[in-house]
Amino acid sequence: MSSKYPNVTCYCPVFKGGQFIKGYMEDMLRQTIFKEVEFLVLDCASPDNEAEIIIPYTKQYPNIIYKRLDKDPGLYPAWNLCIQNTDGDFLTNWNVDDRKTPWSLEVMRDALVLNDDIDLVYGNTVVSSVSNEVWSNISTDRTYICNETNNWKDLLQNNNPHCMPMWRRSIHNRFGYFDEDYLTSSDADLWLKAAKGGSRMKKIDETVGIYYHNPTGRSSNPKTLKQMVDEVNEMRRKYEPSYKSPQERATSPSPVNFSHIIKT
Repeated sequence: MSSKYPNVTCYCPVFKGGQFIKGYMEDMLRQTIFKEVEFLVLDCASPDNEAEIIIPYTKQYPNIIYKRLDKDPGLYPAWNLCIQNTDGDFLTNWNVDDRKTPWSLEVMRDALVLNDDIDLVYGNTVVSSVSNEVWSNISTDRTYICNETNNWKDLLQNNNPHCMPMWRRSIHNRFGYFDEDYLTSSDADLWLKAAKGGSRMKKIDETVGIYYHNPTGRSSNPKTLKQMVDEVNEMRRKYEPSYKSPQERATSPSPVNFSHIIKT
């Protein structure tokens, strides 16, 4: 790939994503800078038919890379493998069940290019419990408006940058990779660590994608939701004592409630 811009890598570990992969690949081709992006789909020993759908795309488009592992390493180990085996100066994850607006990768890349002092950018998302929903069917009244992040303390209060940021590889050079001991909170942990260490983040005033709030997923199950909340609060406590009182810590915010904006 040749481009006047820094290289972008978009990665997607997939496990049991057969029902989503066709829509994911179609959405990938709709990206306005599709030909300028390195796309890696990492098959984490999925029992579904992802390979049958993806491999024909790799033969037609050399910037789509498909690799398969012998066993599922878990979410954040898979993310780290993707980062360590790609070349992009700018990085972004794209979950197989989420969808992006056609301009998503372009506006985030351009925001990083135009702001040398910014290490990570993010935008707003639409939340949906309808699988494989496409952007043309979306109404913007269901948009989850992310808050601005002016300093690391803001990250303790809000679930920013949510699930679709783009960041510079230099964040990993300075602060390491995603902590593989976490089940669901390692990205939030790394953003906190980076922000506290001086990295700057910027919200762009664009809707960048559709977050699929899976009705059968972790956040919809009371037992696993409690585990997620406990893990988030444990992660926050690593940073919170430096600036909050015990009384304030007792009222730490829970993960975002999407119930008022989810399409069912």
